[in-house]
Amino acid sequence: MPSDWTFVSVDMELTNLCTSECHMCPRDAIYRPKGFMPEDVFEVVSKKLVNEESLITFSGMGDPLSHPKVFEWIYDIRQRGGDVGIVVNPTSLSGDGSRKLVEAGPNSITLSFPSVQRGVFERLCPRVSFEDALERARKLIDLAIGRVGLRVLGIVTAINREESDEYVRFWEGMGVPSSMTLCHGRGGNLEAPDIYEPKSVEFKPGKCGLFQFHTFVTWEGDVLACCHDLTGDTQIGNLVNDHVYVIAERKRKIMCNYVSFPLCRKCDEPLRQHFPPHDSPPASRKERNRFFRALNYDAQKASQLRYKNVIRPSS
Repeated sequence: MPSDWTFVSVDMELTNLCTSECHMCPRDAIYRPKGFMPEDVFEVVSKKLVNEESLITFSGMGDPLSHPKVFEWIYDIRQRGGDVGIVVNPTSLSGDGSRKLVEAGPNSITLSFPSVQRGVFERLCPRVSFEDALERARKLIDLAIGRVGLRVLGIVTAINREESDEYVRFWEGMGVPSSMTLCHGRGGNLEAPDIYEPKSVEFKPGKCGLFQFHTFVTWEGDVLACCHDLTGDTQIGNLVNDHVYVIAERKRKIMCNYVSFPLCRKCDEPLRQHFPPHDSPPASRKERNRFFRALNYDAQKASQLRYKNVIRPSS
């Protein structure tokens, strides 16, 4: 397992392109280059991360299922003894996508399903009907049970702030764990006043759980401060050219000198509120899984307290 927190968990962006047009996504604010991860970049980056025993998650601003190599690359990482998860949405689960995904054998799948209320869902995800999305979710669940770990993740906005309990019960009825997270501004990039109001967050330099617990790698191999950097201004290095210990050392120095990128001052990401750990990173996969389960649980509880007091419904 990694000896440094930097590479315990790595979010790998296979692409920053997506056709879903979800209302809570600041896609129009993406000014860094757009494209799909080339095979040579994947080969170099994935080799380094598998050697580090990192938990790799295919996620980011784009739709990882739109990458033509996604299933092959999941299988490849697993065959090399690596751990890989993926975040997907119902819009891209058309055809036999669910079957191919499960057969590729990821360690885990996170299904982003914003709401179980039809009107809310279709307002947030206009490219797919609620009925079609639910049918695709059911198909994925049926295929994944007993084969791949699956959880469902929703989002609390100004138009569904009381949905959390209903949401969890809905998916419990299908035998799937679920939770909701609080809609945030993606580093100040989201402009959707009908569903999200920017929240006043006390800026605490150096205190950012997202920066400490996760490393974000773009489709070009660049390491940015986090996935909310849509311009590339926070580049720390490039995993194609830089050794992992170089990236780790640069991140440690930033933490010591306080994390204070311009986008941080507009950020209300829930993990901002989780202080970096002072102890050593997990020594085993079991410890790593336990740590992130606890982290997610704490973030959910914090969101439940905040959204009842912070998010106000639109008039």
